Amino acid sequence: MTNMVSYILKASTAQTLGALKGILIKGEAYARALNVEDRVLLSARLYPDMFDVTRQVQIACDTVARGAARLAGIDMPSFPDTEQSFAELIARCEKAIAYVNSVDDAKIDANADVTLQIPMGPNTVPMEGKAYLSGFVLTNLHFHAAMAYGLLRKQGVALGKRDFLVPAA
Repeated sequence: MTNMVSYILKASTAQTLGALKGILIKGEAYARALNVEDRVLLSARLYPDMFDVTRQVQIACDTVARGAARLAGIDMPSFPDTEQSFAELIARCEKAIAYVNSVDDAKIDANADVTLQIPMGPNTVPMEGKAYLSGFVLTNLHFHAAMAYGLLRKQGVALGKRDFLVPAA
């Protein structure tokens, strides 16, 4: 069977970050309708020790971009965390999608069965490439995208399951 790690990574990134873009577009429209600054909605969190919407989006984007680099054995991309508006977060999603799509499939797939050393906090955990993709990269992508969705929905943005599943046009 052919390694499909690159396909799964790229398809999941396009779908989930594409949908996250659509969620952010709706959040921006909602902020405009309420006549509030973006930061009002983007600073929302469920609990004081949780990340806000902005950080959830940044982490979702970083997870797939760094995952692609780690799987391909190339240098990590640098995405400084400077976003303060919906438009900037939408652009970050687009930049992350473009980066992941630019990484060579053969390099990603070559590491599907290779044990990688994955930094997790102060520790390093050995994981096969395909396990890293399924158990870390995709899990974190979906968690942080779902948190951003939930935080915006909690504030009244009209979102449904379809918004989470279908990429923005």
